[in-house]
Amino acid sequence: MDQAPVKIPSRSFLQELAKKHKLELLGIVALGKEPEFARFEKWLEDGFHADMEFMARNLACREDPRTLQSGAQTALIFGYQYYQGDKAQKGKAQNETRVAQYARLKDYHKFLRRHCSAFWKELEEHFPNIGSMRVTVDSAPLLERALASRTAEGFIGKNTLYIHPKKGSYFLLGEILSDSVFPTDTPSAVDPKQRTPAGGCGSCKRCQVNCPTGALDEAYRLDAKKCIAYYTIEHRGIIPIEFWHGLKLYFFGCDICQLVCPYNRGQQAVKSEHLKLIGLPPLAAIASMNQAEYEQWFGGTPMTRAKKDGLRRNALISMVVNDHEELPKTLSILKEDDSPLIQGTLQQISDYRSLREGEKNLESLSAAKSSLRESH
Repeated sequence: MDQAPVKIPSRSFLQELAKKHKLELLGIVALGKEPEFARFEKWLEDGFHADMEFMARNLACREDPRTLQSGAQTALIFGYQYYQGDKAQKGKAQNETRVAQYARLKDYHKFLRRHCSAFWKELEEHFPNIGSMRVTVDSAPLLERALASRTAEGFIGKNTLYIHPKKGSYFLLGEILSDSVFPTDTPSAVDPKQRTPAGGCGSCKRCQVNCPTGALDEAYRLDAKKCIAYYTIEHRGIIPIEFWHGLKLYFFGCDICQLVCPYNRGQQAVKSEHLKLIGLPPLAAIASMNQAEYEQWFGGTPMTRAKKDGLRRNALISMVVNDHEELPKTLSILKEDDSPLIQGTLQQISDYRSLREGEKNLESLSAAKSSLRESH
């Protein structure tokens, strides 16, 4: 007997079900050879992934995501909005520096996977023959922003992030790879050189101009070797002193290229049930914290990605570049610390100060020459 055809839910049903599970259904795309793979491969060849070697693994899956799930034909792309109301801030931090807004939530890999899985479970209750699936949340070798950019709304901006023209870029992305043939989106036709209601950056360079370390010097390309988010999250070693100034406002991650983006202007802060880091311990406490404090303060959040000594390193550098009032006391405490990473960072401080003094001297000399020219 022939098997009954699979009944496919309507788009409106899927959107309402996603909303019920606190997700935004950004779109549905057909799986196949990834059009952006060649660009990604060139990015790897040029070394812009720094020492994140995991990005160069499983390239066959990145090239064709169908290999990740047997029989997969479509991907449902979900977003979880996490904007918490931060505004762009220039100059010296007041008392403490920030962490990227996504890191104030619980580990998004876990809760977003639960949301997506609950969505599919309820979908199966309404459509028992819907088929098999696989949930991925930044947990599989998948070019997920490229997939998201092929939905009906959205594009990749000069800051290399997926941007929704009406809802901005503060999205954590999750995907369900399915062997069911859902009706797929017609990708939004966005010309990156134009700014239109459908999206596009046009001549805007705010993310590039405001990036503190030049990681976005070339539009639509991120150089991780210059990125503060990379150094404060993924990098396990010493942070080169030429990038220390980038930790003036953030000691974990960085939101600057999103805060200044016009598409995020006017977005409303989200009240998330998963918010965990409402307040942070003082930088001085973080720089000298022990294992128990690390687990108590940051356990279950994305900040554990940097490991304990990585967070301590970041906090110490942030204290140095902000001339933190507790710095002398903290340096005294850390003098006998047994962490090679902390000791290596301590040894860099005099070099950083010498570099800053040299820069100040050059600025003074330049100002003096300018004044002299004007007087003549």
